[in-house]
Amino acid sequence: MSSIGDRFRKWVMSQHVKGISPVALDNDHIRIVLQLVTAEINIYTGMPEGEIAEYRIVRHLDNEPIFFLHVLLDDLVRAKELFREMVESLEDEDEKQATHVLLCCTSAMTTSMFASKMGDIAIALSLDYDFTALPASQVMQPGGDWAAILLAPQVSHMRKQIMEVHPNAVVFEIPGKIFGSYDAAAAVQLVMHALHDVQAPDEPEASLRTARDLANDRRILIITLFTLRDHARLGYRLFDHGEVTSEGAVRKPRLEYQDIEDLLETLPARGISVSDLDAIGIAVPGVAFRGTVTLPNLYEGSYDLREHIESRFGVKVYVDNNCNAAAVGCYVSQDKHESLIFFRHAFGHLAGGLGTIIDGKLLKGRRNLAGETRYYEHLLKLDMNYEDVPWSEEGLFQLATEVVTVSIALTAPDAVYLGVDTVDDMDKLHAELAKTFSEELIPPLYVVDDYIQRVYLGEMAICLQKLRDPSYRSLGVG
Repeated sequence: MSSIGDRFRKWVMSQHVKGISPVALDNDHIRIVLQLVTAEINIYTGMPEGEIAEYRIVRHLDNEPIFFLHVLLDDLVRAKELFREMVESLEDEDEKQATHVLLCCTSAMTTSMFASKMGDIAIALSLDYDFTALPASQVMQPGGDWAAILLAPQVSHMRKQIMEVHPNAVVFEIPGKIFGSYDAAAAVQLVMHALHDVQAPDEPEASLRTARDLANDRRILIITLFTLRDHARLGYRLFDHGEVTSEGAVRKPRLEYQDIEDLLETLPARGISVSDLDAIGIAVPGVAFRGTVTLPNLYEGSYDLREHIESRFGVKVYVDNNCNAAAVGCYVSQDKHESLIFFRHAFGHLAGGLGTIIDGKLLKGRRNLAGETRYYEHLLKLDMNYEDVPWSEEGLFQLATEVVTVSIALTAPDAVYLGVDTVDDMDKLHAELAKTFSEELIPPLYVVDDYIQRVYLGEMAICLQKLRDPSYRSLGVG
C-alpha cells in the first residue's frame, strides 16, 4: 500500500459515525455498520493507474446499494471529501426509518381503509412506506415526520395551509378518479413519483437492439446526470460496437461535476480504458452550449464541462441537454416519423423540458436555448396557480395539453412523445387536442415510460453523428 493509501486507511479508522467506529475486516476492507445501513470502504492496490478507494452503502431492508463511488488515491484531500459525503448519505439513510405518508380527509374513516390498501401494495412492492390516515382538523396541528401528505378531493383546497404547517412534506391531491375508485396501486405510484422512487427498466430489449443497429465500430461512454427532489443521480453506460458491456449508477446528495472526473479516473478498475474510447457523451439538465453547461436553479454562471474533461483525459467529449438526447432516442428507435417532439415534466418539478426534431434534425436554436419550457410554462392558460401544477395529476395533464398544443401549432410534428409523470391517457389527451385541431392535424401520441433509456440511446446516437460529421450541422451546432 502506498504512503497515501496507508494514511487514508489510518484516517478512516480514526473516524466515528454516530458513535460507531469502523471495523477493519482486513488491510483493504473496512465496514461501518449502523442500524439500517452498512458502509463499505474497499481499497484496491496494484492497479495500473494507482490505488483506488471504493465507497459503498448498502440498505439492510432490501440489500440494495444506494451509494457507490470510486476515487483514485492520488489526492488525499479529495478522498477525505468523498468519504465525508458518503458519511452524510449514510447518516441520512440511517435516520430515515420508514417513509411516513399521511392521508388526509374530512374524517379519517374512508381514508383509513384506503391507507390500509396502500400499505398492502407497498409491502408487495418492497417499499418501506408507512401509511396513516387523519382528519383535516388534526393535520392542521404541527408535528409528525411526514415525507408526503395526500389530500382527498374534499380537502384539496387546504393544500397551501397544510404546506405552511408541514413545510418539509410533499403535499398534493389524490385525483378524484383514483380516490373514488379506491385505486390504491395508482395512489402508491403517485407517492413514488412524488418521492422520486420510480425507476426505469434496466434493459429494454428494443433500445438495445437499436443501439446495435446504430453502430458497429465505436466505443462510446455515455454519462447521465439527473437532479431529483432530494438527491442527484450519476449513471454511465459503455456502448462497445453497439453492445452495452458495462454500466452503473450512483445516488449523490447533490450534483457535482467533479464526480464525472472521479468516475473516469476509476473506470480502469472496472476494465474500461478511457484512452481507448472514441468519445464520451454527457447528458445533463439545463442548457448545454458547445460543452458549457448552465443550470440556473443550481449554480450561478456556467461551467465548461467539455474543456475540463477533454483536457484531463484527452478524449473527445460531447455535452447535450438530456431532453434533447431523449428526443433523439425516440427518433432513432423508430423509422416512421421524421419530425417529433418529446416533452418531459417530472412530478413535483417546477419546470420541464422539450426536445424537438424537424426533418431528422434536432432543433437547438440560438445558444441551444430551444426547448427550455421554463420560460413560458407559467404563461400558459391553466386552471390553477403555476406553482401548484407539478403536484397535481390534473395540473400536469393540463400543462402537457397546453405545451403539446403550442408545439403542434409551431412545428407540426409527425408524432408526440410524452414523459410527463402521471400523464398516460392518450385518448383523453387526443380529445383535448381535438377541441383545437381537426383530426388530421393531430399526430400520433406516445407515452415514454423509459425516459432514462431514451437519454442513453439518444446521447449515443448524437455522439455517433458528431464523430461522423465534426461540423455538427446535421444535428445542430453545439
